Amino acid sequence: MDVHYRPLTAEGLSDVACCPGGAEVEGKKFRGDLTETAAWRRRIIGLGMRGGVAYDEDGPRGFAEYMPAEVAPVPIDAPGAAVLMCYHWSGTKAEDPEHLAMERRLIEQVVEETRPRFTGLVTQGWDLPTHFPIPFLEELGFREVARSESIALMWNPYRTGAREPALAPAAYAPRDLSDEGLLAIDGAFSARCPYSIDGEAYLKETVSAHPLKERIRMDLRRIDTREDAFACAVAPFDWAWVFFNGESIGLFEFTGDKLADGITRRIEGMN
Repeated sequence: MDVHYRPLTAEGLSDVACCPGGAEVEGKKFRGDLTETAAWRRRIIGLGMRGGVAYDEDGPRGFAEYMPAEVAPVPIDAPGAAVLMCYHWSGTKAEDPEHLAMERRLIEQVVEETRPRFTGLVTQGWDLPTHFPIPFLEELGFREVARSESIALMWNPYRTGAREPALAPAAYAPRDLSDEGLLAIDGAFSARCPYSIDGEAYLKETVSAHPLKERIRMDLRRIDTREDAFACAVAPFDWAWVFFNGESIGLFEFTGDKLADGITRRIEGMN
């Protein structure tokens, strides 16, 4: 496959797969305002985020983003290092080998760009086969330096003796209002991802229409800046999370009416 790269710029955000007009969102229905994904990148590019957009014969398909750790909106302490923020090759099935093969090329491009200027490259890895998979990152030279449940902090040092990155301690304590017969819903989302924007809108719509909403106390945050990331740090660390009365919830597991049903079961279970 003939693939070429262009630098990530504020003027070319429509070519980023996860922005309006991009391959990841084209033809799909999302709740919420997806123009926020481009607006977020425009702001963060102004703070030093760089990267590249990959094109094949059909147009823009992939992207990778990185920025200096000192200003990156993640709860990571890594002076002198760069943070691999996000990378994605869109338009293939998740199980298609092309998916990871092309993302490998994207990350190799980032390593080549960052090696001369930074002490190393840090990112997060997941215990998932297709989404930031840990073994995949290890093959690219990363090693695990911290672990929080299913998510690992992965480090690729470029300099001998480079200081290892560290995770910020958890700063946000999810509420548990079950003793009061109430359901506390605490959540954080980010404008960096269309799926996060969709999830936030889905949760808001579900709670607003729920017949037992008077027994719900919802507190939603945004993790769009470095300050947000440290203030809303939880375990396992991530830039999007949801808790029901202190229990971590995988929001993407709830489709259709399952979220409303799940909320009902939790509230009625406290009666």
